[in-house]
Amino acid sequence: MQSPISVALIALLTLSTAHAQRLAVYQSETNAQEYHGIYQEPLRRWLTQRGEEFEVVGDEAAAEAPTLSGYAVVLASSTYLVPEAAAKGLREYVAKGGRLLWIDSPARCTEPGLWAALGLDPGVSYAPLSDCTLRAKVPKHPASISMLNASLKNVVGNFATRPRAEALVLYDLEGTVENGQRATYPAVIVARSGEGVGMCVNWVVWQTRESEVRQVLDDALDWLLADSRLAEQPVVAFTSLARPNVRQPAPLSVGCKAFRRVGTGKGLASCTVSLHAAGGKEARATATASLQWTHTDGEVEAGAATMEFNSAELPDGSYEVAASLETDGRRAVAAPVTVTLDGQLQTRLREEQAARKELLTPLLTGTLGDYDAEPRTPEGRVDLPRLLAQLETAHMNMYDFLIWHAPTDWEDFRRFLPLAKARGLKVWVTLCPPSEQGDGYPWSEPFRLDFLKWADEIGKLSKQYDNLVALVIDDFWSGGNHGLFTPEYIGKLVSTLRSHNPNLAFLPTVYWGTIGDQQWIEDYGPLVDGIVFPYAELETGDDLADQLKTCREWLGPHKFLLMNVYASGSSGPAERGPRTGDYMRKVLTRSRQMCDGVRIYCLPKDKLLDDYRYAITAELYGKWRAEGKAGK
Repeated sequence: MQSPISVALIALLTLSTAHAQRLAVYQSETNAQEYHGIYQEPLRRWLTQRGEEFEVVGDEAAAEAPTLSGYAVVLASSTYLVPEAAAKGLREYVAKGGRLLWIDSPARCTEPGLWAALGLDPGVSYAPLSDCTLRAKVPKHPASISMLNASLKNVVGNFATRPRAEALVLYDLEGTVENGQRATYPAVIVARSGEGVGMCVNWVVWQTRESEVRQVLDDALDWLLADSRLAEQPVVAFTSLARPNVRQPAPLSVGCKAFRRVGTGKGLASCTVSLHAAGGKEARATATASLQWTHTDGEVEAGAATMEFNSAELPDGSYEVAASLETDGRRAVAAPVTVTLDGQLQTRLREEQAARKELLTPLLTGTLGDYDAEPRTPEGRVDLPRLLAQLETAHMNMYDFLIWHAPTDWEDFRRFLPLAKARGLKVWVTLCPPSEQGDGYPWSEPFRLDFLKWADEIGKLSKQYDNLVALVIDDFWSGGNHGLFTPEYIGKLVSTLRSHNPNLAFLPTVYWGTIGDQQWIEDYGPLVDGIVFPYAELETGDDLADQLKTCREWLGPHKFLLMNVYASGSSGPAERGPRTGDYMRKVLTRSRQMCDGVRIYCLPKDKLLDDYRYAITAELYGKWRAEGKAGK
């Protein structure tokens, strides 16, 4: 009997019978017990955006090769633990003609047959890379039709150090590893195994948001689907979008790809693409182009063409892009894809963000606060009287309360709010993301990873205590956290907060590695009120001004920039000792000049003024608060 996960129908979005071959997403229950499925959702979201029909199958279904044989392609993402029976079933599926696309290698699988089916010898090494170049090693292969080379900002993942000799490496990744040396790893591997094909995109692609990575995935899946469909169709066509959202007046770029068996045709292909309003029959725009057959693997040949539409005169809304192809008297119709135009909406959102900045300015500008490192009683409760005294002595006007260390933190937080309000102290609250809960970490109790419930309860509290002014999610864009924190999910979170209290800010923690990511700003800019920026250089502070200037330019004029200064501890480079007094003065002073507020990370408070970091903070905070009062 199959488990519910093995038969769950996740999406049925296709509008074309030519597109109706089923896909399967393998989601191992065994793997999920340890890794919580943190990288599974982006795979399903990508397939949904493509308009693919797919089902999710679990370990039991994967162990049955006859069950898998009903799927044109089986996909898996960041599935490291694979039970032996499931691994053998997947290997047999490929051997009998199946197509397996594995994103991020099966690092902890002990079945060598699955490794071989993916073109890998067992054994991986984890190698974070920076300053990367993704290079096509076989640029004329039909599975690398859209790109040759791309620069990637940062890459984290499992790199197979030993691809099998008979495997084909389509792409490699060159980058700088932690010791500063340059290294090269195979990135996309293809293997013919029996009658089928295995393909491994060998890193955690969901952490690499450059559009070229999406092209690599699209090319891989298109080639595998074409390999399946060419058994029944002479020509197969696909439509692709550079981006699923376009903001007028930016042009709408549409790609058309076609595949056929080698030797089945001679002439060029004529490609026609039309744009329709969703549900409408009349074309709003049409474009044509010639397609040349430029790529081949010896069995299949492929070509691509790109067309652009002027979007300036089109209203906001959902549009369908349809393509048809004619070559040698044969015609192929690509499944339609959907694009959203939202330029007019974005104009309205910018106006709303400007108004929101004005609304929140009295609550956030001039913040001089601290975070975490709270005193505890022998019973493990937050010692609220001591904490309040510590904050008052340091002249702080804000404290950021972390709910994480103990199951009683939520209760202590609610007790803290009225005491802080009576002292004129503003309060932020920080929650830990999926990457810092479970698997040896404490849970943020009582709602754990239900951030919508957290938003609901925090929003209610902020109506009762108006000194609660901000919600922070730590490490918002680190690791696989964006697997949960999609724009849709965060949109619901923010809507929940503001439904209770429009004066409650949402301020995720965002590190330097994300600063400059324009897709992030487009996706999350309308949802966040600003960011908490942790400055990770722990010794000199020499590049602080340049980093803060870059942050400001990236955020734009309607977002708050709140600085996180590490007084002790760090989630960045290994700590090389406490911050010096000169460092604290320099970084605090520059942050106050260039940011909307300052939050110190774990200021040592137990010794009060006897600790030089606390003493410097108290001196500067006291001076600045006095200047602020004098200027009113």
